[in-house]
This record gives sequence, C-alpha cells and structure tokens, in this order.
Amino acid sequence: MEKELLQELKDEIELFREQTNKFIQKEISVKDFKGFSGGFGSYAQRGGEKFMLRLRMNQGVMSKDKLAFLCRVCKQHDVKKAHITTCQTIQLHDLSDVDVPSIMSEALDHDIVCRGGGGDFPRNVMCSPLSGVDPDEYFDVLPYAKAVGEYLLSIINKYSMPRKLKVAFSNTMRNQTHANFRDLGFIANSDHTFDVYCAGGLGNNPKMGVKVGDHIQPKHILYYVSTMVLMFMAHGNYENRAKARTRYLQDTLGIEALQKEFSEKVALAIERGEHDVEVEEYHVHKTGDGVIVEDRRIFPLKHDLYAVHYHPLGGTLAPEKLMELYELIKDMEDVEIRITPQEGMYIINLNGEEAKKVLAATTDGATNKFETSVACIGATICQVGLRDSQGALIDAITALRHAHVCTDYLPRCYFSGCPSSCGTSQIGALGFQGTVKLVDKKPQPAFKLSIMGNAHLDGTIFGKEAGVILQSDIPAFLQDLAIQTNETKLTFLDWATKYPDQLDLILKKYL
Repeated sequence: MEKELLQELKDEIELFREQTNKFIQKEISVKDFKGFSGGFGSYAQRGGEKFMLRLRMNQGVMSKDKLAFLCRVCKQHDVKKAHITTCQTIQLHDLSDVDVPSIMSEALDHDIVCRGGGGDFPRNVMCSPLSGVDPDEYFDVLPYAKAVGEYLLSIINKYSMPRKLKVAFSNTMRNQTHANFRDLGFIANSDHTFDVYCAGGLGNNPKMGVKVGDHIQPKHILYYVSTMVLMFMAHGNYENRAKARTRYLQDTLGIEALQKEFSEKVALAIERGEHDVEVEEYHVHKTGDGVIVEDRRIFPLKHDLYAVHYHPLGGTLAPEKLMELYELIKDMEDVEIRITPQEGMYIINLNGEEAKKVLAATTDGATNKFETSVACIGATICQVGLRDSQGALIDAITALRHAHVCTDYLPRCYFSGCPSSCGTSQIGALGFQGTVKLVDKKPQPAFKLSIMGNAHLDGTIFGKEAGVILQSDIPAFLQDLAIQTNETKLTFLDWATKYPDQLDLILKKYL
C-alpha cells in the first residue's frame, strides 16, 4: 500500500471515532450511523451497545503476519467471537466503541484494510482460495485479483460507487467465487485468458451476469474494472438505494445495449493505454516430504504438498482457535491460510507430516460437505437480520449428529437471515432465506426454501423457491432427506433429479 493512501486511511479514523461518540450519545440515529460506519467496515450490532469490525483479508490470503496480528488484537481487546464471511474477510464481534478505531488503525500497519468493508464501496476482491497451488487450475489468477484489489483501494474515496461493488476471480470450473454473477467477474480459460461477466448479483431480484469479455488478455483487466465504475456512474440509480446495484443496469439499458456500451468504453480505455497490468504468478519453492496423507479434508496440491480444509461450524470460531493455529504453523515453511467464500479456510503448502498435525488440530470443525454449510451472522447480531441463521444451522447440525443419521449425501446448505442473501442462499442445492410464517394467526420464525441451485460453471442456476418452512422444522426436514439419500447412496442433487416425486412428498410434509 502506498504511504499516501495509508496515511489518508489513518487520518479518516479520527472522523469515525467522532461519529461513533455521537452515536453513543444518541446524537446520530441508528440509520444514519449505519450509513456512515459501513464505509469503514463497522456496524453497530443489534441493541446498539456493541460493534463489529470487518477486516479485509485481501483475496482471502491470510499470511502468518496477519494471523499473528489477529491473535494479538483478540487477546488485547478480549475478543470472544470471530466470523469468516462469504467475501473472504474476518469479522470481529462484540467490540466496544474504543476497540474499533484502535483495531482499524493497527490493522493498516499489517496491510489489513477495513475501509470499504461495507457501505457504498468496493468490497474485498475475491479469488479462488487455492489459486496458485491448485493442480486443476487453468492458471494462477491470484496476482490479477490482487492488482484489481489494489486499484480499487486507490480510488476508494475518489468516485461515487454503486452499493457493494463485488469483484471476483475464478480459476476453475468449480467457480467458488461465483464470478459469473458478481458485479464484475473474471473467469480463467485454458489459453491463459479471461471471460468477463458484469452486472450480476444475489439478493432481491438476483441476476446472472452479462458476458462483456470473451478471451480477453489478462493485462487488460483494469480497463474492465474502470469501465464498470464508469458505467454505473453514467446509468446507475443513485436515488433508490434498493436499486443502487449494478445488476439493475440490465433493466435500465437492456442486455444488448449494456454489452455494446461496455465494449465501446473498454475499447477506448485500452486505446488510451493507462492501465496495463503486469504480474508475477505465485511461486512455491517447497516440495513434499514423500509422506502420503489421505483424508476427506485433505487436498493434494502442486509440488507434492497438501492443503487441509478446516470449516468451523457456521463459519464462527473462538479466537483461541486462531491462536492455536498460529502456534502450530508459525515455523512451517511457506504455509499460509486461504479463506474460502464458504466461510472456511485452507491451510496450504503443508508437507505430509505437517498435514497430519494440522488435521489433528482441526477436528472440531465440519466432518463432511453438509456440515460445511454456510450461514450469515444472523439476527441475534445483525440489525437488519430477520432470522437467527446461525442458530438455525447449528441446531440442524447438532440434531442430526445426536440422531446418529449419516449426512454424507446431503449438500452444503446456505442460510441467509434476510433477503440481502449474505449467506448466498440463492445458489444452494438447499437454500434458506429468513422470513416469517403465520401459524394460528401468530408469526413464527421461518425460512423461504429454495432448491436445486448450482454455482458450478457447467450449469449455473439460482435455486427455485419451493415454499416456506418453520425454523423449528428444519432439522426434521433435513433428517428425512438424509434418510432417503442414504438408502439410495446418491447425493442430494442426483437423488432429487432421479426421484422428484419422493422430494415432492417431503416438501409437502414441511412447506
């Protein structure tokens, strides 16, 4: 980060401190403070007495230095709860008004930026978590994602941005970052080029992205980023916050006109030639030790190394776990943490003996794909949340464990506490979005259920809404699905496709 930008970001923190004091003194409304504080990556939690702070882990990369900083801050400020987000960041919760600006300032010295963690600013540029070490990748997209992240930070206070400008890079067909339905997404091709999609997004009125680049040269990526900003400035809705997202450009302009104008603007930008990108791809000099390790949480990497997948249930973990991980990996060569868009993490570049140690230290997390289910922080903390998405997920996992029902064939589920879809519920084979249901004319906690969503590039589709399920019925619903999939030994998607009548019977029982 350039010194000038670093100082500018540090200077702004005093303004945050002043506004927070006014909020504490009730001189600023909850709504107005939310509009201000979100731009600093912080929100008042439900009740208004405690605060959360979102720390960007650029492209999901958490170096040992950043991990050590997190551990020290959590201990110093007595932090009890951390949460991994679907934008590959870390949130710290239950902070005081004094804690937040102090952590913000210290974080900048470790290249951790909070600015733009919320509000009308570019969010953390996302990247496939195993980029650079994944043997299945088309090429390493991490340095390109990093270049875009640095560019957006450099202009973060210079333009009036759309809400939540989300940019993502994908290196394989798995499409973990949902690059084809973000505000801007870059998808790697086998010929070392990118396909580019824009104006997509989840939440109310979700939309798939519009393809605006076909096999573009990687050096041209910043022209597409700057064009996306300019397109919104020219045509975006600044009057209605509910529609202040790039996906509504599809309605305003129409898809063909959007593609045409986007292409024209990109061509002009490339002609001026101000933003060509040159990068160095990720290199690991370490090699394996010949020790073979096999486990469902183990992923073989390049150079005969391994990654261990660790997913704390619900993406929420005690800071003591971060401290334990740091003490374990601090002396391991080239080892770092990569945060996933599904609220988990990979500990990468492990040799066989190191992988065994990390596996043993992370047995408290998810044991299969279902238990890696995603949930936003939920209504017990979030001011705009409708339902306790965290509680709903943990209750379901706990109930199925206690029932000793095998859940190996169930899919990863996605829980969002409200229509904002921070839990990305609309892309799940099973997605749950917080709502309310009247039972005997009394409102009860419930979730809208969507089914058969898929983020894979081969057949991307949003889930279709199936109905509303009471929160209290979710464990039993999932148990019925588990029993059926166990009997057939088919994954949920395969079972639902082969036996749609059986699925309908279960849906009718609960919806």
